[in-house]
Amino acid sequence: MADPNAAAPQDLAHRWIVPPVLATGDLLPLAPDGARVEGLAVTGASVRDGAIVSDSEAAVTATVSARIVPEGEDDGPTRAFEVTVLPASSRRVAAYHRTPTTAAEANNEDVAFSAHLALEGKGGFAPLNDDYGVFFALTSEVPGPAGTTPEIIRSLKDPFLFHLAGGGFGLVSTRVARGGGDDGTERSSVLVATSPDLLAYEEVGLLDLGVTGGVHAPTAVYDSARGAYVISWTDDAGAAFHAAVADLGDSSSVGAVAPGSALDWATAGVPGHAIPVPAEVARALEVRFGPIRNVGAAPLPAVAVAAGAPVSVADLPARLGLDYSDGSTGSLAIEWDAAAVAAIDTTAPGEHVVTGRVKQPVYPTPFADERADPSVYKLDVAGEPRFLMIATKDLHMDPVSNSGEPVGMPIRMAERIEDLSDEALEAGRVTEVDLLVHGSLDAYGKPMTGCFWAPEIHLIDGTLSILFMPSYGDPTDMWSGRASIVQLKKDDAGNHLDPTVPSNWTATQHVVCADGSELNKIQGISLDMTYFEDSGTHYYAWQMLGSVFIATMDPKDPTRLTSDPVRIIAPVYSWDNEIAEGPNVLTRDGKLFLLYSGSTVGDSYTTGLATAPAGEGIDLTDPASWSRLGYPIQKSGPYNGEMQLGTGHGMWSEDEDGNLLYVFHARTDHKGLTGRDMFVRRVHFASDGMPVLDMETEEELLPELRDVTVTVVVS
Repeated sequence: MADPNAAAPQDLAHRWIVPPVLATGDLLPLAPDGARVEGLAVTGASVRDGAIVSDSEAAVTATVSARIVPEGEDDGPTRAFEVTVLPASSRRVAAYHRTPTTAAEANNEDVAFSAHLALEGKGGFAPLNDDYGVFFALTSEVPGPAGTTPEIIRSLKDPFLFHLAGGGFGLVSTRVARGGGDDGTERSSVLVATSPDLLAYEEVGLLDLGVTGGVHAPTAVYDSARGAYVISWTDDAGAAFHAAVADLGDSSSVGAVAPGSALDWATAGVPGHAIPVPAEVARALEVRFGPIRNVGAAPLPAVAVAAGAPVSVADLPARLGLDYSDGSTGSLAIEWDAAAVAAIDTTAPGEHVVTGRVKQPVYPTPFADERADPSVYKLDVAGEPRFLMIATKDLHMDPVSNSGEPVGMPIRMAERIEDLSDEALEAGRVTEVDLLVHGSLDAYGKPMTGCFWAPEIHLIDGTLSILFMPSYGDPTDMWSGRASIVQLKKDDAGNHLDPTVPSNWTATQHVVCADGSELNKIQGISLDMTYFEDSGTHYYAWQMLGSVFIATMDPKDPTRLTSDPVRIIAPVYSWDNEIAEGPNVLTRDGKLFLLYSGSTVGDSYTTGLATAPAGEGIDLTDPASWSRLGYPIQKSGPYNGEMQLGTGHGMWSEDEDGNLLYVFHARTDHKGLTGRDMFVRRVHFASDGMPVLDMETEEELLPELRDVTVTVVVS
């Protein structure tokens, strides 16, 4: 007599699934409980000891078929699967979330409850991206006009990777409230995301499985035999269930729920929840999320000099070309032994070896104490380079009133970047002057009493300008702050006056809308304004309502917008949570790189990135013109053996040798102080075109390459 509780043959057969992508050597799935596998056949590959095997060095397409015969039966349904078999060069990737610890370890709830990746290597699996998340859940709804509120911020748990039909990757997880608690959707749904390459992700949304008893630890696999995905999960009581889904973005395509998991045996032979990926995908993950190191240098060519001709340092190679582990290149300037060059005798043929040292300044850390939102600007003074530094005074983590100490807008000027530092200030090589102080009058005759936040220096229509936010009132009311501008006056010959003299700057004017009204009509406050130009159109971008806004402007009248403000970045992830601010733009290689900062000011502050095509005349006030990275481009983490916390609110700059710099602030307890401190770093661009903002000293240049020689051949 048949067991009335036994699963139907077709139900058992549907639980035998061969994943669409396997690596050579992966075990084929075992039979589900209550059945056996018979008539296993493989074409396009072979089977050895229960594993699928391909000796090809490239991926091959195979077909795997078998009958799934229930216990006590002589026959059963046949299932056939099309499978891509990756070569031995493939590697595995696993997804996971972490157990939260603290923001000081870059692992608070906002970071831990996200999808992290680990990549298989010779020593096992190693976390990518400094064990930081790479996919974060979106807010539960689009932030409203007043910005992102805490109750709509979401996180995720138990991320699971799988291969999509036709290529690419899927990720299912349980969505949770900020902090990791239930948000209600875990009763019935899984959160679905897709990715073409595991570098960028698109959140598809919640997939309702039609249950109410809880959906935990979800898994997914594509069943090519019936052209559907199979989602498995456990309920609140720990019982396993599964359901077929035709379309991951359509809850109406979810089939009937059946008991048991469809993946316990589908992953037999696959460690943990790892999936195999081609070598090129693994390599791209290492480039994006792993360290990049200097591995060599280009040979310096000999310098040919005609007999009797003069020779100088200018005739020698100016820079050393450098090669990096990801295939990218870079270069650093060389400082040659000028005395040795001057001593070369060019009156007779011969070879002369000149030594030099690669210029790799390691700036003090911190560069300047309690100077937040820093800006460094390179300008020309009578044909000689000078560097200006300006920042928010952040004494005792109180940028509004500096805990009763003098407030102001500090500026420094020097011939070298390093001479802008606190070390130079203490040594007397530079002075600091407050361009504005408590009580300075604006252009409307009103006394400014504090803040002077996020000053940035720009050249607007040929005039050196500072964009910043002053506040008003006694005591100072932060919310009275308005994005404003001062400009450096010029002499009769059109040359800029000394920028370190307060009286050489115009009176402070607010930046307003085209009709003269305030930028922020809801809260009033507007800040963190930056300026850039693309394709002949000039733009301001700034923060208000906790988001980054943009508008066009006319550099002839820099106090007034020429288009309506448009929000282009609102915080929608747990890592940037309630604020997006501090935009700053670089144009490079046909692309605009807009850095911005997220999360509230403190140890969890981070740096995000949005990009747009440059030089193509597109409308940059259209939010669709910008592509946004879903994880931080810079975050709290280790640097040169020390933990750096709360990195952000920086700007692109340039040093004496034309190297690109990133100037930003981070939290330290240097000298027992508590404010945000300034840092200066050189920027490297990886082989995938992404900026690397935290390349460590010995990653940038191998110690054995710091000293170089070149041969000068006189003939």
